[in-house]
Amino acid sequence: MKRRGVQIATGLIFAGMLAMTGCGSTQATGDTTASDTVETETVQEVEVPMEQNDSSLSDSDYLGEIGSISKYKSLEEVRKYYRENGFEYSKYVNVQGCNTMVLAIAMDGIHGDGNGNIVAEDVRFYTQKEGDDKVYLAGTLDAHDAIAITGNGVIVANSQSFTFETYFLSQDGTKLEHKDYIESNNQGGGILHSYRRNSNKEQREYYDGTQQDLQNYYNNTAAKYIIFN
Repeated sequence: MKRRGVQIATGLIFAGMLAMTGCGSTQATGDTTASDTVETETVQEVEVPMEQNDSSLSDSDYLGEIGSISKYKSLEEVRKYYRENGFEYSKYVNVQGCNTMVLAIAMDGIHGDGNGNIVAEDVRFYTQKEGDDKVYLAGTLDAHDAIAITGNGVIVANSQSFTFETYFLSQDGTKLEHKDYIESNNQGGGILHSYRRNSNKEQREYYDGTQQDLQNYYNNTAAKYIIFN
């Protein structure tokens, strides 16, 4: 399922792990507010059609799978099915946005992180609320690097080396949604698209991001790879 964008990154090198704090853990708190987001200056609101923004969630969106009700009755049934069909790595994770259980399944781009841990670039997420017999396919993130998550439950999944993308759950916990998105024009610098949301209760705020904003996101996000050991 690995998808690679039609553009090729040129010269932007972002050191270290990503940087985004805040966003209450959903299984623990159900908090929908993403706090301590990297500060950027809003110059003006910019109308940008969503269709122009290629992201880690795009393939999942095109397939119409985001937020769909699956055939499974429990997350353990999901895990069992995937293991029996060759996808042996899965893990329960806390994702910000809704008080619901989330199962992450490593689909592709699976490799070691250099420290003896298994990570994945292509991860599918299923959700289920306690006491509910419906299991939702929240979406699949197909990223340029291993999928990471902050301590407070914000997923970081950059589709290319010139984007910065974060995700949380919808208010009802059935699907993944964009939180922050900023994309650089790798052909000559500058920012093509940038928007953000402080919580899943808010609409997207489009703004004139800068190259420094993109660099700040990369440098200041305290996210760690999801470990599937």
